[in-house]
Amino acid sequence: MSVMVLLSTALFAAENIPSHEAIATIVDGTAEILAKGADPAHALRKGDGIRKDQTVKVGDKSRVEIRFPDGTVMRLSERSRLAMQDIMYDNTTEGKNVKVNLTIGKLWANVRKLVTPDSKVEVRTGNAVAGVRGTTYRVSVDGDKSALVKVYDGTVYVANPPKDAATGRPAVQVSKPAEVSGPYAVAPAFHEVSMEEWTVIVKAMQQVTVSPQGIASKPQDFDARSDADAWVTWNQERDKQAL
Repeated sequence: MSVMVLLSTALFAAENIPSHEAIATIVDGTAEILAKGADPAHALRKGDGIRKDQTVKVGDKSRVEIRFPDGTVMRLSERSRLAMQDIMYDNTTEGKNVKVNLTIGKLWANVRKLVTPDSKVEVRTGNAVAGVRGTTYRVSVDGDKSALVKVYDGTVYVANPPKDAATGRPAVQVSKPAEVSGPYAVAPAFHEVSMEEWTVIVKAMQQVTVSPQGIASKPQDFDARSDADAWVTWNQERDKQAL
């Protein structure tokens, strides 16, 4: 990607983004945006707004960067699909509520610090929800619905989605997680757990996997050098430019 394209994305300052909308700051290749209902899909272009209940679908050999009104950035790799469940930012209090659903593909998130206690930024998959209070991490979802969460900076909680009491299936909405004081596991200690109820705290340079059946592994360290593929390197370079 040329330097000209990278520099031009800096024009999308966070303060210029509507409080209930995200902006596509990079569309490298092809992507579509889909809305609920009968509205047809249309091509996603740089500068387009993305709102609640819309879905971004990234094409082959393509990638997309999305900036939220608080300055949080999420990037999607090729063949990824991301649904916007909620986008809200209060310019006065700096409170925010961002919930997205990654059904397949790879997502990189660079989350601006959460200022108010009721703020949240959550990335949900079919079997897990990853939430933060300001950090850098990525989430991958495979075709079998298994998920991988890798944390590069800060701390991420990974939990199973709450179930609907009547159906026993995961509920549509994600409830607010309990606050944690630091990078410690919620008792009992790290181990494989069932789908009944679990929360795992993942620290910097650790990863956790969630099986298609919703079973979480204990966090494990990963090596930065062996992890540095083209996707990771591109995201890290983009993060440096955003500083």
